[in-house]
Parts: sequence; structure tokens; C-alpha cells
Amino acid sequence: MKKLFAIISSLALAFSCFACDEEKQDEDSTEEVSDTEITPDTGNTAVENQFRTYAESDFKKINVPLKYTEDEPPVVLKSFDIPDLDFGERISPCKQSDDPSQYDPMLGQSGQYAYRWTDENGVEHIPESTYMKILDIPEKGMIHGAAYADNKIYFTVSYDNFCIGCHEWSIYEYDMASKAVKEVYNFSGTDNEYEVGVWIEPTIIDNKLLISCWQPAEYDNPEQKRNFKIVAIDLSTGSDKVIYESNGDAFPRTGKDKVQFCETKSTDDSHRTVSLTIREYDMKTGDIKTITENEETKIYSSVISELSAYVRKPADKRQCELVTEKYCIQTSITNADVVYASDKKAIVVTDGDKSIMHTYDLEKMEHYVTDFGGENGQFAAYGENIIYGDTRNVGDSMANIYCIVPEMGITFTLSEGISFDMLKTSNGTVSFNHTEQEYMSINADDSFKRGYNKPVTVYWIEDKE
Repeated sequence: MKKLFAIISSLALAFSCFACDEEKQDEDSTEEVSDTEITPDTGNTAVENQFRTYAESDFKKINVPLKYTEDEPPVVLKSFDIPDLDFGERISPCKQSDDPSQYDPMLGQSGQYAYRWTDENGVEHIPESTYMKILDIPEKGMIHGAAYADNKIYFTVSYDNFCIGCHEWSIYEYDMASKAVKEVYNFSGTDNEYEVGVWIEPTIIDNKLLISCWQPAEYDNPEQKRNFKIVAIDLSTGSDKVIYESNGDAFPRTGKDKVQFCETKSTDDSHRTVSLTIREYDMKTGDIKTITENEETKIYSSVISELSAYVRKPADKRQCELVTEKYCIQTSITNADVVYASDKKAIVVTDGDKSIMHTYDLEKMEHYVTDFGGENGQFAAYGENIIYGDTRNVGDSMANIYCIVPEMGITFTLSEGISFDMLKTSNGTVSFNHTEQEYMSINADDSFKRGYNKPVTVYWIEDKE
């Protein structure tokens, strides 16, 4: 368990490197980032393929409010209720190790019992651990993640339910038509680079199932380099292949046929500036290319859509820039995540006190601004439309799901009151899970419980027939 806490702490620190910034949205800024020249449409292919740079002032700004409609949406939301499946029982190897107590969830990072307490008489109480009482008892397989692809559901199933998917876990394929279940991957071990792969839900691209794996530094040796790998499992043969590895923090982004690896390393003690390297792997050819390398930036965000794109904030500037292989838009926005980019359109969303969507039309040279009125929500592109998970009026763990035509603000309701995990883009669609909170006791008298989100329904977006 000491390893488990180290993983969580490391991830939280890594995300803080680029997700936080003290600067706020400055919509009224008229400061021009730099002089720019737009390549005209001349009909000359060589000229048109030149890299283009746009300034904020090159676009006509238009406020576009959300317009909710009860009309039929341009997409279809499909769903599948996960049946009650029996994945059998196993004993995790951590329970059979030379020192199983080191994996006891009752222990904190210091190696002391985290749930100990002292009563009014000064008597210290140390709860009796459930884990240490069931070392010889197999645990039932528990679903912790689910992903959709090609009329099949892929489950991550843990049999190591006190460490939640570190030492004994499998990935199963469930065919929704035939109801057949088969195991496509298994890991069993206590000290290996795959030990936390189940924490990242599987992604399916080109009949390959991708899992992200971390081998964290030991708690008592924080200077030890972490080992990050992306493993691709061929669903036809069951063979696995490491397609990318790094000793830093690398965050994958997925598209229809490609995977992007974004590596970050802090460049100062405050962790507010990072060195950014982005590489992209083509699942069909096996080729990998570098998009940017060792670029110093205050924040970043990346996406694979029609074009591969990322947002950066150069260390010497206050505003963000959206960069693709074909153009750069120098915005007046001080904090943003990129959602979509193509030859014709680019979309970013502010990441701060407010969620504001900025759509740049590169044909009409117009900049559409849509204020969502709050900071909560998730955005993903499906084609040129935006799928939006709105938690503002439903609660932190519940959301309404909408489809938005960004340049018009037309908003279609897809589903309401979903307790969802996250919007995931892979295999050419956007998917998410409806989850329910489950609890398990970690001490003998049931006074301490730990919760986890169990997926119960899988949703995905399709085109209308």
C-alpha cells in the first residue's frame, strides 16, 4: 500500500504542474501577442500548405449563447447495462508474499496505522485489519473499469480489492451480441512495471487494447525514476507489446488511429513551468513522430482530432497559443484546454473560474465565444460537434450530457442525471460510464470503509443512420 499512496501523490503533483495557473480569463484584453500575416487562398497548393500564424485580432469576435432545443440531436447516444457477471475468485500474490503486512490498506504512508485514534481517556485504539485476517481467502473479481469498442465491452477486473488492482487483475472481453466472455489479458505479481495498469481504463484502437502502466518510486526513495509504459495488447492473438516508455510523467491522448504521449518535467521549484515533449504513435504503421520536444511552457493541453493540436503558454507570455502542424493561433486567453482542431476550425475551452468555449472559424475568420456559466464540466469532440458533460445544476458526481453545435450554440440533450466517470475519446467515438458507489470494509468491525466507483452502464456516441 505504501506504493499505492506514492502513486496517488505523484499523479496529483504531476497534474498540478500544468493544470493550475494564477492568471484568470481576460476576455477584454486587446493586447496583440505578435504581428502576423495570413496566407491568402490563392489556389496555389504550395502556398496554401505553408504554416500560418493568426493573432486574436485577425478574427471577428461574436458572442454565441447556448440555445437549448428539444429537437432530435445530430448524433445517437447508445447504452448497455452491464449484467451481473461472475469472474471467479483468486488469491492475490501480495497476500502470499514474505511480508503481506506491507500491503495492508490500514497502513498510511508512514507505515503507521492511519485509522488509529485516541479516546477521551487518552487510550489509543488501533482497529483490527480485515486484510490480515483473510490472507488465505480468495476474493471475487470486481469490475473497476469498462470501455466500449465494436459491439464489445472490455472490463478491468481486480482480484486484489484491498490494493484495488495492483497485484492481481485481468481484462475481459464481453460480446454484447453472443454474451460470450473471454479473458484477453492477466497480470499477477507484486513488483513489476505493470502493477498499476488497471488504474487507467483500457482504450481500444485498431483492434489493439492499450493500458497505461506505472512503476512508481519507492516511498523511502523519492529520487528513484518512475517508469511509465504504454502496452498494446493484440485482441486477435493476445500478444502484448510496449509501444512507448518514459522515466517521466507521460499522459496519453488517443484518436482514431493514433496515440499521443505528452511528457512533462518541472523546470522550476514552483512546478509552474514544465518542459513539454509530445510524440505521436501511428497504430497502423508503428511509426512514431515528435510533435514538439523540450519546449518550456507554463501550461499545456493536447488532443488528437482531425489534426493533432496542443495549447501552450510560452514562459515569457501571458496568453495561450494553439498549435497544429498547419497553423498557430495566438489567443488572448490566459488558460485553456484544446478540444478540437481541423483545417477549418479550432476549439478551446478555458480552464478556470468559468468554462468558456472559444471556436475559431478559419474560413470566415470569426471567433465564437460561448459562456457556460460555471467551472464544472467536461468536453470532447465527436466530429465537428462537442459532447458536453454538465455538472453545474446536477451535483458534483452527476451530470447532464449534451451535444453542441459550437458555432451556433444549439444544444441537444442526450441524457440527464448520469453519474459518470469521464468522457473518453477512442476508436472513433466518445464514450463514458454511469457508475455507482460501492464500499468495502477494511477493518474487522466494519467501522472503516473504502469506496470505489463501479461502472454499471456503458454509453457511447454514434452517427444517426
